[in-house]
Amino acid sequence: MLTEPSSTFTRRRSPVSTDRARVAALRAWGAALVGVFVLLAVLTAVKAFKGPDQSVDDTLNRFALSHAGVTDLLKAVTQAGEPTIALGLGLLAAVAFYAARMRSSATFAAAAVIGAYAIAYIAKKAVNRHRPRWDAAHTVVTDHGASFPSGHATGSSALATVLIVAAVPLLASVAARRVAVIVLVLYVLTMVVSRPILGVHFPTDVLAGAVLGSGWALVCASVVRPWLDRPSAG
Repeated sequence: MLTEPSSTFTRRRSPVSTDRARVAALRAWGAALVGVFVLLAVLTAVKAFKGPDQSVDDTLNRFALSHAGVTDLLKAVTQAGEPTIALGLGLLAAVAFYAARMRSSATFAAAAVIGAYAIAYIAKKAVNRHRPRWDAAHTVVTDHGASFPSGHATGSSALATVLIVAAVPLLASVAARRVAVIVLVLYVLTMVVSRPILGVHFPTDVLAGAVLGSGWALVCASVVRPWLDRPSAG
């Protein structure tokens, strides 16, 4: 007597459907984050956050002036988020991927970091927000250029997202991948926290930079699909 296959067997998803689901998820998250950035840009341009931003900056300035040790540490570590460094590391990753014959990953890395900085540059010109202004007694660090969005937050978040999506999965052990992700997230958080404490950005500047860098990188990943470079892809 013939019987139908047991319903307890679960049909495995095909590589094509898995890839489509991954692309859809990355594209949705990326578009949402970029959308948040656009909303922040519009609201910042009409000075919707002027009062709250200044209030938070005043509180952080008092913290910076009363905690010299922490402030000196942040002055040092914030250098790791300089646009020239983050962009350089992103392009170096692209070159390394290309040399390893991982062409999709190389394209992804270059498009993510260059594109994020290009969008940030255009936004700085369009919004044209001045940096926080302090008198001599309250100045911790001086910087120049438009304030919105933060280049440090933009570059560090784009770079971290590139490495998490394309490089971290290449590590052999699960423990190593987890540690790498934690280190990269802490790197971004350090840039996001340090810039307002040092008095060179408003809170919305760094928030906008973080969502722009990570969101744009996710959109790039959904288009280029860097995971296809790996033998186990699909």
